[in-house]
Amino acid sequence: MNRVFAYGSALAATLTLATSAWAAGHDAHQAASASLPVSNTVTASDCWIRQMPAPAPSGGFLLFHNKGAQDVALTGVHAADYGHAMMHQTTEENGLSKMSMVHQVSLPAGADLAFKPGSYHLMLEQPRDGLAVGDHIPLVFTLADGSQVNAQCEIRSPKAMPGMDQHKH
Repeated sequence: MNRVFAYGSALAATLTLATSAWAAGHDAHQAASASLPVSNTVTASDCWIRQMPAPAPSGGFLLFHNKGAQDVALTGVHAADYGHAMMHQTTEENGLSKMSMVHQVSLPAGADLAFKPGSYHLMLEQPRDGLAVGDHIPLVFTLADGSQVNAQCEIRSPKAMPGMDQHKH
């Protein structure tokens, strides 16, 4: 019995430390991205998130516009309403589709780049309690030049598909 209690106590202590470390890193990233200047050349539009039931990750999709004369690299994404946000890319290899995390995405000068199903997209995990279809949440993207791009994203149904721009402006 003492061995089980000791194991349980050690496990609880480990989980508490891991959660504290994640929260500290999460808060530090949030604070760092809040202090970055907003990009003068890159903007984002048409952002939406296909909210999947837990524990499945949700997909995020949007359009980036690089009005500048230089290519720019996206280097990260932060979503305060999710515990974990990543950039992913879908590729085809030997006839099979595969998704993998990417740490950098190039935005060509003077061009648009769509994050869409079957291509670049976002994977968002661990949503905060209470997120609902119709909510709008902020995402912050970091760029290699030290600036950021802000996007407002609509939470949509798991049945939402590309081209279903219910609220086109």
